[in-house]
Amino acid sequence: MSVFVNGFYVGHEVYPGVFAEERVGQQWMIRIQDAKGWPCRVGEVKIESNGGEFLASDCLGSIKGRASNMRTAVRYLLN
Repeated sequence: MSVFVNGFYVGHEVYPGVFAEERVGQQWMIRIQDAKGWPCRVGEVKIESNGGEFLASDCLGSIKGRASNMRTAVRYLLN
């Protein structure tokens, strides 16, 4: 289900207040709602080229974790 926050498309809700917007290829921009309700970018989740792992990276490109599914990769970004 598509989600709009304050009139802006923010993607699909992964967790309450956490959204994933699909980008080019197999990667998603992850955003979290701030205290005022605006979506703030926290990082990206990408599927590794062999298709086996989801890589969670912050906004600076540092790998925060590897997971077997997207929801777990998003948790690495939130912690």
